[in-house]
Amino acid sequence: MVAMKRIVLILLVTLAAGMAAQAQVALGIKGGISSSQVDVKNVRNTFTQFRDKENITGYHLGAFLRFRTGSLVIQPEGVFSSSGGKVALSQNQDGTVVETTEAFRFNRLDVPVLVGVSLLNFARIQAGPVASVLTGGKFGGENLESFMDKTDIGWQAGIGFDIGHVTADVRYERVKRTYTGPDNGFDVGNQQVLLSLGFKVFGN
Repeated sequence: MVAMKRIVLILLVTLAAGMAAQAQVALGIKGGISSSQVDVKNVRNTFTQFRDKENITGYHLGAFLRFRTGSLVIQPEGVFSSSGGKVALSQNQDGTVVETTEAFRFNRLDVPVLVGVSLLNFARIQAGPVASVLTGGKFGGENLESFMDKTDIGWQAGIGFDIGHVTADVRYERVKRTYTGPDNGFDVGNQQVLLSLGFKVFGN
């Protein structure tokens, strides 16, 4: 599955490069906030149980290219983001079940490549894969970089609007990573709703 996602990502990047010579091109900057959460599954070799607790607020900042031919839109981006979520941990300690709340924090470089259609010259519907590189992270007081996948492939989907040089987007994103520690392991799904505002530096 991961290999297939990578192939799709490579094909989309190649298609975007091929369109660049004949398409309308815009370059812009963007930023915004997100509401993110995590879900922990497939817990291995541990007596700890996880339960989804609550969302946390994150942020993102980056740049985008937009290639447009007719109603077809391809938009690769490079975005630095902070996301995560809180979980409740129930653990048996000397016969007593103790519950604590800990937070996952992920700092990432995300590279989505979105394909979509333009509607009425001001609205967009887009979706596509996102390559995610973990640049830092914590779970409680533990650094995650040594125990989690550095790179993974997820996906994004959403709608966008353009008014002159100003852009706005609402998207859903999901990226899953695997934690492998010395005594346990589990899969961490990080999902978030992103609200973004951007500005086209040049192009339409």
